[in-house]
Amino acid sequence: MHVIVYLPFVVSALLAIAGPRLARRMPPRAGTRLLLTAALGCAVTVPLTLGLLAWTLIARLPLVAAVGAWSGDHLHHHDPVPAPAAKAACVTLAALACALAFATARRLRALHHVRREARRLGDGHLVVIDEPGIEAFAVPTRDERGGRIVVSTGMLRTLTDDERRVLLAHETAHLNHRHHRHRTLATLIAAANPILATLPAAVHHLTERWADEDAAATTDDRHLAARALARAALAAHEEKQRASPGDAVLCFGKAGVGDRVRALLAGTPRRRPAIAALLLALLTAALLSTAEAGHDSAQQLDQARDRYHARPIGVSAAALHEVRHLTAVVEHRLHH
Repeated sequence: MHVIVYLPFVVSALLAIAGPRLARRMPPRAGTRLLLTAALGCAVTVPLTLGLLAWTLIARLPLVAAVGAWSGDHLHHHDPVPAPAAKAACVTLAALACALAFATARRLRALHHVRREARRLGDGHLVVIDEPGIEAFAVPTRDERGGRIVVSTGMLRTLTDDERRVLLAHETAHLNHRHHRHRTLATLIAAANPILATLPAAVHHLTERWADEDAAATTDDRHLAARALARAALAAHEEKQRASPGDAVLCFGKAGVGDRVRALLAGTPRRRPAIAALLLALLTAALLSTAEAGHDSAQQLDQARDRYHARPIGVSAAALHEVRHLTAVVEHRLHH
């Protein structure tokens, strides 16, 4: 197994460092999808690589070698993966499995809690709560409306009529594009591949930008959208409002507001095929390196099987003769 087997770890580190910055320079819809696609590839290839590294140790065990009909000694002497690295891969793989299960359970529990709270607030698509705090968020549901938009009276009093249209368009975009799924996927990817710990925050920012662009397109006024966002964020900061319930809630005006306002005022983002090609190249490199490592492992097992079946017949016959001799001695002693 060549050193190329470790390439998915390098690709994951590069994606964690440069991926969010590159994605922000693209239209947010395309940036979100490309970043998640590349990260998903890394989330698959890194555990697979850890599995291949761990397998080099597991395959040497006598019981596993006997069941698989290959030579454990051949794998021990011809596998370039050091035993400490293989042991570390086993431990890491088990830890990642536990982290992924915990993150999945936590995310599902948070989403269930938010949906239950939304049902308690009311049945309409738009729910206005009598609260002075600056609140506005969208809660995804399974009904035909796709979710509910919850707005506080404090938020409504802060914004003008036109700015309220921006707010509702922003939250509607979250529901229409099911942004909670993108954020959930980012959370699970980071659990499966902790190198991508920066991914959830990056996807959160990109989905907020995505909703900002939809709101600006709906109102056909980017300056109005930027003003509504800035006004809501400033009022929220001054009020020091409490956090929205649950991490599955999609909020207006709470993620990188300064960057989002500047992006709206800068004009419609341009397509950048070079960045897309770079992200796809990183994904391709990770997939190809894992495929090459899997091919090397398969070749090693084939060679170990050939060595197992090519053992000298005389050795097997001698071993069989020894077993028969010992059996005869035991039977003789039992009879006498």
